This record gives sequence, C-alpha cells and structure tokens, in this order.
Amino acid sequence: MKRRITLLGTVFTILTTMASIAFAESVSFPKGAATPSETCGECHQTLYREYAFGVGSDTHSANHAIPATVSSAATAHATSKFTPLASGGDVEWCRACHFAGTFNIPGKDDLGKQLPNVSNAGEISITCATCHLTPEGKVRGVRSSKNAPHASVVEPALQSSAVCAHCHVDTTDKRIVGGQYQTFLEWREDFNKPGLGAQQCQDCHMPRTLRKVAEDTDGAPVAVARHLWTGGHSSQRLTGSLGLSIIQRDTDKAQLSFSVTNIGAGHSVPTGPNARGVYLSVEVLDRQGVSRARKEWLFAPNFSARPDDKAFLEADKKLSGYEGYAQTRADAQGSHEPPVRAGEERLLNWDPAVAPGLYTVKAKLRYTTDRFGAPVAGDEKEMGSAALLITSK
Repeated sequence: MKRRITLLGTVFTILTTMASIAFAESVSFPKGAATPSETCGECHQTLYREYAFGVGSDTHSANHAIPATVSSAATAHATSKFTPLASGGDVEWCRACHFAGTFNIPGKDDLGKQLPNVSNAGEISITCATCHLTPEGKVRGVRSSKNAPHASVVEPALQSSAVCAHCHVDTTDKRIVGGQYQTFLEWREDFNKPGLGAQQCQDCHMPRTLRKVAEDTDGAPVAVARHLWTGGHSSQRLTGSLGLSIIQRDTDKAQLSFSVTNIGAGHSVPTGPNARGVYLSVEVLDRQGVSRARKEWLFAPNFSARPDDKAFLEADKKLSGYEGYAQTRADAQGSHEPPVRAGEERLLNWDPAVAPGLYTVKAKLRYTTDRFGAPVAGDEKEMGSAALLITSK
C-alpha cells in the first residue's frame, strides 16, 4: 500500500509538472517579430506604457490603455514631420531596422548584418518582439522566469550594447568617422576602452528601477530597465552631453575661442541620422545690449563617406532614388562641422570685427532632430550656454 501511495504521488507530481510546463509555454508568436506590442502589453503593462508613450513608439502602435496624448515626443522618425518614403525614399533604407524578422544578437566585434527579405512594406515595424524574440520563437530576457506563459531563454547580451548594434550602425562593420548611423561603432572605438568607459548603451538610455516585470504576478520586484530610450528628445540627456566654454585668447582683443567638449555621451554628438544637428550660436553685445556681431556653427553627421558640400550639387544630379534626394538635400546646406566624438574637445576660433569697448559674449548650444525641416515648436532644445565679459582696445 505504501509503495502504491508513493507511486501515485510520483505520477501526480509528474502530471502536475507537465501541466505547469504546458501552461507556462501556452503562448506562442506565429507572427514572429511582427507580433503587435499590444499583445505583450497585456501582461507587461508598465513596460508597454513606456514604449508607447512616444519616447519609444512605433508609428503603427494602437497605444491601448494609455492617455490619448502625452508630452513626450516620438524618437527617430516616428513623427508626421519626417516621411522619407514620401520624399522618394527606398524601402531598403527602412528595412535596415524596421523589419518583420527576428535576429541573433551579434558579438561586440562581430557585426555586419543581412537585411531580411521583406517584400511587403506593410510588415515593416518595430515591436517588443523585434528585440525580445529569438529566431526559435522564444522570448529572450535577462533572467529566468518559471511562470512565464511563453517559452523563455536567458540572454545576457540583452544588457550589452551588442543588441543595440543591430539597428544603430550601418550595415557594415567599417567605421566612417563623421558619417551617419555610426552610433555603435562610435561607442566601441571612441568610448568602450580600458580606463575610458565601461557603460553599455542601456546604462544611460534605459535607466533601471525596481518593479515587477509583469504586474499581475506573484513575483517580487526586480531591477528592470525602463523602456524609455532617453536620447535626442530628452532634455536631461542633452544638457549633460556637451560642455561649453568661451575663451578670450588675447587680453584686450576680440580674439575668441569656443570650447565644445563631449563630456557626457559615450558616442559622438550628434549621432544617428544626418538630419540631426547641434547649432552653436554666438553673439557679441555692447553695453546697451545691442548685437554687434553674430556667428553660428553647425555640427552634424555627413550623409555619406565624404563631407557634405555645395560643390557636389552638380554631381548629385546623376544620383537617383532616395540616395539622390538625401545627398542633394545634405549638400544644399553646405559644409559643416562633423559631430563631436566621445571625449573630444573641439576648439572653434572667431575674431569678430568690433570697435573698441566693453562687450558681453554669449554662446548657446541648440539641438534639433531635423535640421532640414521648417522649425517645429518644441523640436529644438537648448543644451547649454555660456557668457563672458571682454574688453577690446
């Protein structure tokens, strides 16, 4: 009898375990990386809300269970004012990041990616599954979960910059200094060195907090990265990235230098698409506050491997498609300063022609996500300012 009870207990335990496993993996993702983020948001409510507030939104998101409008601004080009396809864009450019396909996280020194074969532009998207779903259909996370209703796998690389590299770098592993879409390579080659910077992308752009991964569970709060991706739309992030100082090189002479130093970013500033720019505006005011001289510099990524320059406008006429449109647009603005690399100090000299007298020199750094478009209210953000009283004799 005792043996029978023991046997029954063992069978019950096995059946219970099998049932638990079956329940734990009852959710599958037949749509792959095209799975709507709202599906994930049913359980991961807070994470979904951060994603959908706009700071990490996808243009097709239904934004369920959140306010109709928020003050946050959408990142990248998930805004109505940036429509590359409407301007002769090629879907190939979008497919580099927006695609309905899963991917394996590359190694830090093993980049370069194949674009998935997506024939339907309507499938293009960025969802939770884009980063979290493996090609085998399992949900990758930073810790194991026994009660998740889907198959899971622990992926330490999810906390490394390598996962960001799949989108935030060009399709090759070759660095183009000053070029667009070089963010990961800028971090790897200028910042992530012994004695320089140990932070991964997530340490700055996904600040952590203690909370449940899924709200309606019995699990204890754990360290979770906020899915905010603070960056070009974050005033707090921008104001801590560049330092600005004004220098009078020679006493009693209007000989000025402006020091712009990348003190807070682990990559170049600005970084990413070439539409992003930083303006350094300088003004010399007399004792009555009247402007006597002005100067402005633009820091921005180049569209291609060569510098943007009006001298290439005639040659641009031979280009076609999105490349022709985008290169012409960049060259039409003329030459500019390249982005300020991580840890770099950029010195810009200017000797304004002013009469002898007492002057106040004011300098201001401004950031824009679209230097090609018409000014949009709230788009430009101040990054820092400085002032210096000088005498010119």
